[in-house]
Amino acid sequence: MSSLSRRNLIKTAGVGAIATMGAGISSTAGAASKESSHHFDVIAIGAGPAGLVCAIRAHDAGAKVCVIEKRDRPDGNSIYALGTVCAWGTKWQKACGIQDSRDAFYNDMMKVSAGRADPDLTAAYTDNISACTDWLQDEIGVQFGNITMTPWPRLGRGHRTVAPGLTGGAGLVQKLLAAVKKRNIPIFYEHKAVQLITGKRAEVLGVKTLTDDGYVDFYAKGGVLIATGGFSANPEMTDKYIGGWASRLAIRGSRSTTGENVSLTIPLFAKLVNMDQFHAGPIVAATHVNPADVLNTMHGIIVDLRGKRFMDEQNTYVIKAKTCAMNTIENKAFCIVDSTCPVLKKTLAKFDKLHNPYGKGNAIEELCKSVDLPVEQTVKSVQEYNKAIDDKKLGSLVPPNTYKVPHKIAVAPFYAIPYEGGMTATFGGPLINAKAEVQNLEGRSIPGLYAAGNAAGGLFFRDYIGGSQLGGSTVFGTIAAREMTQRAKAAKA
Repeated sequence: MSSLSRRNLIKTAGVGAIATMGAGISSTAGAASKESSHHFDVIAIGAGPAGLVCAIRAHDAGAKVCVIEKRDRPDGNSIYALGTVCAWGTKWQKACGIQDSRDAFYNDMMKVSAGRADPDLTAAYTDNISACTDWLQDEIGVQFGNITMTPWPRLGRGHRTVAPGLTGGAGLVQKLLAAVKKRNIPIFYEHKAVQLITGKRAEVLGVKTLTDDGYVDFYAKGGVLIATGGFSANPEMTDKYIGGWASRLAIRGSRSTTGENVSLTIPLFAKLVNMDQFHAGPIVAATHVNPADVLNTMHGIIVDLRGKRFMDEQNTYVIKAKTCAMNTIENKAFCIVDSTCPVLKKTLAKFDKLHNPYGKGNAIEELCKSVDLPVEQTVKSVQEYNKAIDDKKLGSLVPPNTYKVPHKIAVAPFYAIPYEGGMTATFGGPLINAKAEVQNLEGRSIPGLYAAGNAAGGLFFRDYIGGSQLGGSTVFGTIAAREMTQRAKAAKA
């Protein structure tokens, strides 16, 4: 297997560029502080979009701000993302000729979550996302590509960041880092937040960090924002909160999202919500290539390493990813299609670029040998599927197949596209209110403690509209900045 991989490409083109951008932000960036304590108005933990947006907004409102980051560079899920912001009513959406409404957007956000998202948080997102997205474009210099209509629920809401040579998410973070640098906002890299500092009334006064030189304390008059992402890269937490099968999922994003949103807030009796909820998708862990396009076509069958079908192929790519980890001990499967699959050219180009193997053969037997699938059972699975289409009895297969428009596997050459179930991001964390304040088990705000992005719980359940993770980071990073700045000014009065 070649060392060239999607992850390496991202690291080279995205993280490398980000690291270069971030290296000169301040004298504290990239090195442990020599001082044992620092004092600010606002502290953001995590140098992803939520933390950076909060820092910029608070600075521009007159606060003394810093960002704390445990790695030597920004390394959250955002840099692996497409960089799409889900929004309605923006200048750019209108310029692209797309009509939308507040009620339609809100209702779709709630519908996607099966009505289980927090209504107040959904309303706060809906009411603030247009102005926040305009701010990214006008003040931060983020460029969005042309918006086109897509199937529900995305419709004409996906504002995808244009970043030549980078993932859109990495490009967005780079723009935010440039804005941070312009304002001389210090980023303390290689400072891992290990404990929140509290007062006599359990109010949050700051955060204790661990560096190579020892502990360094940071104090904030206005508050501390938890913007560390979720716990998708923490197998112990995924095992505890989701189930043992989830720990088999490959990591689709950052390996740095290890659950500080949970470990930092539990001692303060924060109310954790939606801890078993997460987004999943297909991936090949070795190269990080994403075969979702093929899985989304509703062509072919999916078999395990023994050549047996184990799911209804009509399911979405999210369910296909989860089912792979849940129903196979190896968390590995193949999607077998023929040459009529409409996205093969695009998908195979990605596989070839990243030197990722896949199966190909002019007969199913030849296909099996190319990827070491058992010939007899795989041929049987294909034949049973094709016969069920002829007999119009797909629903009688075990497990049933519910394709609305089925396609036989009949036109050579045949392909076996490998995939694993992958964890994209977790949705669970400390519950926040519409002011981004973390709530305790009694339903009260913990004074001085805020959360945003995937570090916060309550905004997502089951699924989300594509782009609303970055949208949520921007909205609640903005709200947290406003609240903490006001709190800091009140403390000084």
